Amino acid sequence: MVDGWTVPGFTPVRELGRGASGRVMLAVDDVTQTRVAIKYLDDRLRADESFMHRFRAEARRLSQLEDPGVADLYEFVEGADGAAVVMQWIEGVSLRRILDAQGPTGPPAALAALGGALAGLATAHTAGLVHHDFKPSNLLIAPDGQGHITDFGITPPRASRSGDEPPGSPAYLAPELWDGAAVSPATDLYAATVLFFECLTGRLPYQPGGSGGRALAALGRAHREAPIPTEAVPGPLRGLIARGLAKNPADRPTTAEEFLVALEEAAVAAYGPVWETQGRSRLAELSATAAAAPPPSPPPSVAPGGPGATARRGSRPRLVGSLAAIAVIAVVGAGAVLYGMNGGDGDGTSDAQTVSPSPSSTPSAAARPTRSAGPDASGRVLAARIERSALQRPGASFSHRQTGKAAASVNARGTFRLLPGRESSYSMVVSSNHPRLRQATQTVLVGRNGYVRVGSRWQSVPTPATRPDGYASLAARVRAVTSVPSVSVLLRNARTLDGGRRGYRGTVPLKGLSGGPYEDLARATGASHAGFVLTLDASGLPRRLLVTVGSGTKAVTMTTTYTGWGKRVTIKAPR
Repeated sequence: MVDGWTVPGFTPVRELGRGASGRVMLAVDDVTQTRVAIKYLDDRLRADESFMHRFRAEARRLSQLEDPGVADLYEFVEGADGAAVVMQWIEGVSLRRILDAQGPTGPPAALAALGGALAGLATAHTAGLVHHDFKPSNLLIAPDGQGHITDFGITPPRASRSGDEPPGSPAYLAPELWDGAAVSPATDLYAATVLFFECLTGRLPYQPGGSGGRALAALGRAHREAPIPTEAVPGPLRGLIARGLAKNPADRPTTAEEFLVALEEAAVAAYGPVWETQGRSRLAELSATAAAAPPPSPPPSVAPGGPGATARRGSRPRLVGSLAAIAVIAVVGAGAVLYGMNGGDGDGTSDAQTVSPSPSSTPSAAARPTRSAGPDASGRVLAARIERSALQRPGASFSHRQTGKAAASVNARGTFRLLPGRESSYSMVVSSNHPRLRQATQTVLVGRNGYVRVGSRWQSVPTPATRPDGYASLAARVRAVTSVPSVSVLLRNARTLDGGRRGYRGTVPLKGLSGGPYEDLARATGASHAGFVLTLDASGLPRRLLVTVGSGTKAVTMTTTYTGWGKRVTIKAPR
């Protein structure tokens, strides 16, 4: 069962699988009795000094990530005869396994998979980190349909790699990587779009067409030169494919967050405000079916680390955070566990060895909304919890965007500070497509007073302003949507609410949302209710809020992203 060096402090239970980058063991922490997954890195990776140097440096930063879409790292241990990563044990199956077993996922599920991945990549990119090898085998789908990104920083070794071949999985490599460029956020977005295309169509946009040097060269030319096959996907989603697979990285979305906003707009327009609920429910169904199916044939075994050594170790260094260092997934049922790993062929077209789960091991059913005549009690509880957490970390950064044909577009970005019993203070750069508000302008809100920067001077304007088309009024409307008290109002007045832990979805009557833009949006769209999706970070604070009012061509979407909770923010009235 155990053939070589093992991480001290953990008792091995059994091997879960092997792949190109190493073997994975199920183990138990001797102190806490917590089950963990331990990946023992392949000797070829350990011998690659460039890889090890980069991975050590990235691990320190990756350990600080907090995102529900990125799996957790507990510990990275190195010794004279081995190196291993101790990881979170996650239920689910890889997206690779789902695609191999069942083919295309359908548009809502594909959008949900890409959306979750982009949210996780956005967090990593903000921290200055790039995935290096994003593909379906590195996106794990949990029983509730939530995706978890894995294998940050790891490019599997390949014995047959030619000198001209770029590192990574060829089917997902951006054109510039074939020309020798370094990885970047733009290369991650390209790979994520290939994954999206595969979910929609069941095939890759550019087929390998064989093996060997000539086939590889042809694949590289296709990525660099072949037309983007947008006609293969549904019409409303072709723009996303065209931007994400753009040959020039400058033509792709600037950030993962920008791509996510574009995705949400396209998804709401094409499939309505409940697209994400439908998509994640479908992913949950596909995950359950794939878990019950026979596993794929295993690739050739990889030699484990050297025998009989112990790590250089005093006390175990703990790197706690949200690092998806290795592709690890587990399906619990009748004692069986399924683990996906880096594909043995390196191109993302197959999974590594797995242990078959029991056919009876199915995830719990997707959560369904709670419906009642009055506000949902769980919404009030959640609102109170968020308020308490925010008071402990009252400063944060935010970005906000409002889109839709029934209302003016709005863009805002800045910082805010929560003040108990008072209006939150905001400092933002805000603009709109309203003729008077097209220029992005610095605006500060302190209490009920607004301050607008005009050249080198500040103009004081009370809010609500006597001039409704001014910057101070626009900033106040942004505050009315994005502030913690406003999030609490959504939750406390929610008539339906479903989800749990870090993701929630609900509906709220617009009559209960006085002030801000909601009254105007109700008139413009004819809607009586708004739908919202709230994602929390590991601390229970808002990470992303999506509010949709209306449907079809009248739909208006407001997307807010929160980062840096607890940062030092001081906002005073300008002089």
